[in-house]
This record gives sequence, C-alpha cells and structure tokens, in this order.
Amino acid sequence: MDIAGRRRWHRVLLAIFTLGMAVTGAPAGALADDPVARFLGTYVGSATTYDADGTVEDQRDLEMSIEDRPRGAFTISWVAVTLVDGRRDVPGVERDEVSLTLLPTDRPGVYIEETRTSLFERRLLPDPLEGDPIRWAAIDGDRMGLYSMVIYQDGRYELQAYTRTLTDIGLDIDFRRIDDGVVVRRVEGQTVRVD
Repeated sequence: MDIAGRRRWHRVLLAIFTLGMAVTGAPAGALADDPVARFLGTYVGSATTYDADGTVEDQRDLEMSIEDRPRGAFTISWVAVTLVDGRRDVPGVERDEVSLTLLPTDRPGVYIEETRTSLFERRLLPDPLEGDPIRWAAIDGDRMGLYSMVIYQDGRYELQAYTRTLTDIGLDIDFRRIDDGVVVRRVEGQTVRVD
C-alpha cells in the first residue's frame, strides 16, 4: 500500500476508534486548554491481573511517568513488575517496560502515537492491515484513556484499553484486553504521585 493509502486508512481508523471509545469506557467532551497538565508526574503503586473468568492471575508493582513534550505532546512510560508469590526478589519475576510519545490532533483532548523515524529512513504511517498497531489517547477531565488496536490477518482484532483516573493521591488504573469483542484480561490497580 502506498503512503497516500496508508494515510487514508490511518484517518479512517482513527475516526472509527475515536467514536468507539465510549464502548471501552473513555468519556467524550470538551477539554481545558492543556488537558495533559494535571496528569504530569511520577507514580508508583500496585495492580491485580484477572483472567476472563475473574480469577486472579498475578500481582504487579507499577511505576509510571507522564512528561510534557514540545508542541502539546506528551510521553507516557510505565514499568510493570510481575511478582512471584508477592515477591520481586525470586526467580520467575518478569519486568515489562513501555514508553509512548503522543502528539495532539485537531480534536481537543485526542492524541495519536508519534511515528518512529531515523535520519536515514522516511517517516511511515502504521499499516493496520499488515498488523501494525494503532495507538491513541483521549483525555476528558480526570480520565486519560490510552488505546492500542491491532487487526489480525483473519480480520479479527485486539483492542487494549488502559484508563488512568486522577484521584486525590495519584491515579487509579483500569486495563482491559479485548479480543474480537470479548474481555480476556483485566488489570485493576492504584498508584500514588511521588516527588
């Protein structure tokens, strides 16, 4: 698919998924001048992972930072350490680290993942039909929804919806992995803002 075709797909999918955010729990509405500002900071906490039946799968320690970037963009980074029997100093502990930079769109409170480039390659938009994920965020008041969607080769999809809600002391976390309309994993947790 050529660049123009990818751009069309990108715009169509962003429009569809932005409209679909209400289904996954993201609120819609007008936002303040800088909706990201209230979320900036570093947070630590813990979370519990549940399978599709509601059975506890594991416990996790969380660390997260949300940093301001030029031109209204922001970077969100998080580390999840999956514990073994409540401990992180034993074999079997897993560490997962993710970092995304999101750029503002022409829609208030809606951000799209920055495409990655180097000095030696041209900028390419994700190609969802080739399995490239599309990631975006929506902020409304105290809630930040971060979404990632992948279209499988057979046309089915996976949607990850990660909602962070501001509290008096930090952020509450709600994550859902949805495979073709079915919630197959849920993570719930709390964090506190640290200095």
